[in-house]
Amino acid sequence: MDLINVHTVAKALLVLLAGYVVKVLTTFYKKRRALNGLPQPPFSFAFGHLPIIGKLVSTLPANCHPHVLMHYLRNKYDLPPIFYVDTWPFGYSICVVVDPDVAFQVTVQRSLPKHEAASDVIWPLAGTKNLVSMDGPEHKRWRAIFNPGFSSAHLMTLVDGIVDDSLTFMDVLAEHAEAKDVFSLEEAATRATVDIIGRVALDTQMHAQTKENDFVSAFRSQLTWLLGSNELNPLVIFNPMRRVVFAYNQWRMDRFVSKVMDERFATRPGSKAINGSSKRNRPVIDLALDAYLEEEGNKSATIDATFKRFAMDQIKIFMFAGHDTTSSTICYIAYVLSKYPDAMEKVLQEYNQVFGNDVEQTAQRIKEDPYLLNKLPYSVAIIKEILRLYPPASSARMGQPGFFLNYNGKQYPTEGFMVWPVSYALQRSPDLWPEPEKFIPERWLVKEGDPLFPIKGAWRPFEFGPRHCIGIELAMIETKIIMALMLRQFNIKAAYEELDAASGKEKLRTTPEGERAYQVLIATAKPSDGMPARVSRR
Repeated sequence: MDLINVHTVAKALLVLLAGYVVKVLTTFYKKRRALNGLPQPPFSFAFGHLPIIGKLVSTLPANCHPHVLMHYLRNKYDLPPIFYVDTWPFGYSICVVVDPDVAFQVTVQRSLPKHEAASDVIWPLAGTKNLVSMDGPEHKRWRAIFNPGFSSAHLMTLVDGIVDDSLTFMDVLAEHAEAKDVFSLEEAATRATVDIIGRVALDTQMHAQTKENDFVSAFRSQLTWLLGSNELNPLVIFNPMRRVVFAYNQWRMDRFVSKVMDERFATRPGSKAINGSSKRNRPVIDLALDAYLEEEGNKSATIDATFKRFAMDQIKIFMFAGHDTTSSTICYIAYVLSKYPDAMEKVLQEYNQVFGNDVEQTAQRIKEDPYLLNKLPYSVAIIKEILRLYPPASSARMGQPGFFLNYNGKQYPTEGFMVWPVSYALQRSPDLWPEPEKFIPERWLVKEGDPLFPIKGAWRPFEFGPRHCIGIELAMIETKIIMALMLRQFNIKAAYEELDAASGKEKLRTTPEGERAYQVLIATAKPSDGMPARVSRR
């Protein structure tokens, strides 16, 4: 009897195994056949594009960001603005878009849903109910609830607090200047943006720059446990501890944000929905609660579990967005301007004209008249050019049955593909930008008709359409403030040569152009090795 049972179990296992093998082979065949007749790099039916990607990766830094890889892949094989890449079973089948008009079809005209790849990265950092991961009516509803707090006019009423947190960042830089040490500019900038988001979103001082913060500690821990773009080691990929660590750090972040929200609402003034109070100087969370209560018809001004759950994930995604955009942009501004002294001189002259010659009064002038920030065209040009060269992210979308991309009179399928308008490749394409690899802030100051004038839709670090970044205005305001305070007081230079020499890796690979501060994937695109830097007083 026992022998019969063993045979029965063995047969059942064999049937399951055979079914699994059939499923894998069927998927394999469908994936490979789907590429027939489509523009693509050299293709192997057995291995897809893995062999040519492997060869390309061997010529680049091992940990460079996937969007950097797509840029070089297109250039190496002279691919058209729509091409396909198959990395199955190690990755997704991808439709790469490097054309602004086609990108418009993906993000605005149809606004395809976000691809699951984005959620896989974001959920450990910001949960599942955040504005990046949500789709459809749910996204539309919560986007409308949080929109008022991120309007430019409202953010201008919060400039005082942003300046205060930026001054703390200046104190951190001053300490490093005094110590004459090499430090991670990316980490210092990230802590500054966390403080700013905490103040803007919750009206709380998180003190991330001055002492160890449980939220920041958990957040940084999550980043270290995310998989790198080129990770193939199964012991790393399938490490069961990853889920345990993610859950623990999520609990730490939720506990921190929950406590801050409870403290905030315990002392919160009456909402506009109840007594018509002014929106000025109120954090994002207050305005969001006003909108939520008004929508719900709730006049009690109390926070309920639904709002709190969604709000907690939004606060975490805002923290993530600050880490995503502003901190990296600050790093690259310092890095690039140290190599372009003419541009540095021009922006310093602009600061003298707008804020006066007394550097010590810069912060006070901004506080007294925040709208001086709107009189910095060359600073804005620098920020835009930095974001062109070093975009923090792209928007991967899910292809749909029956939805085709139109380009030059031909149609290209999206079903079964991750449709990826690659900002890095778009913004460095020689088809769209004169001298695309060169830092030229004047692109953003010339008039239409000039050869440098940007093509509409070719610059997309914040994307377009209903899923464009909600924090655009905040990112620009805080970057302009930090930039003015930082550049007027300090000289900052990258210290990659010192880092490499100290680690015994003097000949560490760079990009083909010799770029050492290439972008790496740490949830988003970050400067390699945290941008090691030295700072001195100007």
